[in-house]
Amino acid sequence: MTGLTQAEAAQRAGLLLVDSYQVFLDLTGDGESVRSRTEIRFSCREPGAASFADLDAIAVHEVTLNGVPVDPGLIDRGRLPLHDLGASNSLTVDATMALAGTGSGLTRYTDPADGAQYILANCFPTAAPRVFCCFDQPDLRAAITLIVTLPAGWTCVANGEVLHQPDDGAAGVWRFSTVGAMKPYEFTFCCGSFVSVPDAAAAPAAAAAAAPAGGGGAGDRAGDGAGDGSRRLDVHCRASLAGSPGLARIGAIVRAALDYYEDYLGVPRPYDKLDIVFAPELGPLAMQLPAVMYVSETLLQRAADPEDEHVAVVLAHEAAHLWFGCLVEGSWWDDLWLAEALASYLSYGAAAAVLGRPDAWADFGMTGEASAYQADSLPGTQPVSSPVDSAANALTRPAAITYSKGTAVLRQLAAVIGEEAMRAGLHDYLSRYGWATTSLSYLIECWSRACGRDLTDWADQWLLQAGVNALRPQITVGPDGVITSLAVVQDAPATAAPGAGAAGPLRAHQLTAGLYELDGPQLKCIRRVPVALAGEWTHVPELTGTRMPAAIILNDADQTFATISFDPASWTSLVACALDVGDPLAESVCWNAAWQLVTAAQLDAEEFAAIVARRMMPDHLAIGLEQLLDRAVTGADFYAPPEQRAAALQNLAGAALSGAECGMPGSRDQRILARGFATCADSSAQLDLLRFWLAGRSLPAGLELDLDLRFAILSGLAARDLLSDTDLAAYAAGDPVGGDSRLATLRARRPTAEAKEEAWAAALAPDQPQRLARAHAEGIWVPGQEKVLEGFRERYFTEALTALAGHDSRTAQRLARALYPAVLADDATIAATVDALARIREDDPVRIVLLEQGALLQRGIAARAR
Repeated sequence: MTGLTQAEAAQRAGLLLVDSYQVFLDLTGDGESVRSRTEIRFSCREPGAASFADLDAIAVHEVTLNGVPVDPGLIDRGRLPLHDLGASNSLTVDATMALAGTGSGLTRYTDPADGAQYILANCFPTAAPRVFCCFDQPDLRAAITLIVTLPAGWTCVANGEVLHQPDDGAAGVWRFSTVGAMKPYEFTFCCGSFVSVPDAAAAPAAAAAAAPAGGGGAGDRAGDGAGDGSRRLDVHCRASLAGSPGLARIGAIVRAALDYYEDYLGVPRPYDKLDIVFAPELGPLAMQLPAVMYVSETLLQRAADPEDEHVAVVLAHEAAHLWFGCLVEGSWWDDLWLAEALASYLSYGAAAAVLGRPDAWADFGMTGEASAYQADSLPGTQPVSSPVDSAANALTRPAAITYSKGTAVLRQLAAVIGEEAMRAGLHDYLSRYGWATTSLSYLIECWSRACGRDLTDWADQWLLQAGVNALRPQITVGPDGVITSLAVVQDAPATAAPGAGAAGPLRAHQLTAGLYELDGPQLKCIRRVPVALAGEWTHVPELTGTRMPAAIILNDADQTFATISFDPASWTSLVACALDVGDPLAESVCWNAAWQLVTAAQLDAEEFAAIVARRMMPDHLAIGLEQLLDRAVTGADFYAPPEQRAAALQNLAGAALSGAECGMPGSRDQRILARGFATCADSSAQLDLLRFWLAGRSLPAGLELDLDLRFAILSGLAARDLLSDTDLAAYAAGDPVGGDSRLATLRARRPTAEAKEEAWAAALAPDQPQRLARAHAEGIWVPGQEKVLEGFRERYFTEALTALAGHDSRTAQRLARALYPAVLADDATIAATVDALARIREDDPVRIVLLEQGALLQRGIAARAR
């Protein structure tokens, strides 16, 4: 298909108003295709004008516009031309759609456990024309009705409520209620042999949110037409996973989040029912559509662990999309952040307030915010809100910017205007623009009204300009140990693109400076001073005449999005206590700053790993332990000189093993430390112990050999060619969800030419499902295997980049990143990257990947040479 451009979308939205779709689908065919019939009613503001509809079918049987046949042969690259439109129009299209296994459009899945069949319709972001004929853009919302014919024994979940279904599980027609004000890419259904977990907590709604049957302009109300006053929430999964222990948690987590949002936003839940479906072959981790939430089955496995905070945050994020995404969304893809950043911001608030995760914002600092700092410092970074030229590139902006930087920036806004104004602005926004599409300016106007000040300049600084500022203290201390001057210096962001010249903006920041003194083995905050920064240099007069404490930490409440550094005395104190500062938020700020030192070649990677190792004992555990272990391993693999890698890993492995053996039996921290040991194990004795663990022997007391630990053990052993095919087959048989993907990665990690060749071919195979292609690719480049991988460097820049041109933009970027020869950290890889950039088109989505990977590789080379 030809990607719809923003200019084309604006022209079509100015001309057309879509009233309704009736979508008829027959799923009882040959298993390779689906018959699709669509009846569209729409109006045209300029009778006699021409436009086009979107359709990506394998065969088109009949097209009728206002009773007049249209030649299907006129369809060109997914566009059905429509001429001589009337004021009111009726378009009917009968076509056959492909039923594939890609996770996009109509996807078929066969359960290997019992042979049961499942079909998922996933239209986001641009796949709706592969399911039904439509006008596929965000600002042409309409009512949609689904009628679908299913085989016997199947059930079906869709946006609407079931109005009719065959008796006793017979084959036949299912009809669903009309759902108003939907965007075409929100249309969905999932059918097959699902089992359901009903919501025991369903109760009459305090205030029903009824749906419009039609158009859906501002002020209309949309819902699913249930009309029974209930607010149902059900959970569904395929029959072979019905015994999953995590199922019992899901409904309670989502309901708690929904109740929190209704109270926080002062706006009722937009739909009377919500079906949560653990869908096979789902590409993203989760996605929220009107009245249906899809969740990856991998998250169902994680949900079995009640201490896994990630499950709660993901589910809360998706639940927030019922308001920000379904109820209100941006009119074009440049404002995708309006849905994603707001959903993330609310989800961490919900996690802290009602989901039992009081350190949720500190966890965000160690995960999302840390990824945003890296993404925003790389060449080619983009503003949170920036132009997207076509729908085909809708999801190519870095997620770390759209989601995580957007979330961090909203935290800064809350620090500036206050939490009550934040809430009031969001309530105003939802109340004014419910069931419509908006843009950045609409939301900024609402917050401006709520706080009584014009926030246009704030939005320009934080949302429309790229780059991360760096803050550093400038301290003068007298001979008596008293501070005579303390100022904060702000550095402009580095240029976002090579040769661009000018640096980014100096921003206004609202933050705190924390003063810390030694309290036993840790530092403790004794005073926190609010600081309002503006410009390059800001004096903090409140600290003049104060005795210099053991450490001063800028932004210790993590209110603003900026990297920080420390004065020498503070850094010495922080290293002495291994960054234990007694406060999770402040500690996450310190760890992020320490990692910045590593990537900037100012702190040895092995020294960073040693600091992390000191925080692995149960009475001294660091915040974000899992992320810290990942960073320490990344440091040893890519930032430490190769001759020091083994020592750094063995030190980490020893500390992780001790922590696991001394930790609370069966706790999540013990499992994290055990996986850390498996990841870092490098000496012969450590690898021998992994073999014992894999056989169920010599495990620390209370430690369960679960799937994640088994995979970590197998990954370490595979990289050293210490696994048999029997070991691999046993793992795959025990993992009903991700077994085939993880098996592909494990095989690719073996240090043999044959394993690499097989994985390389599989990753680039044109008919390979996306998740399996990535799984093969992610196992190829293993640090320490440079000799066997040397020949794949040239093949990446010739063979791989050519093959990726056949993929959609997002898939091409992901595979280009996974296949990049980052392990070969030398001038030859840099030169090959520069040469490829000189040849590649400016608008090629892979270009940004090459820019980023080249910059990261140069940082690693510089750190190794330090």
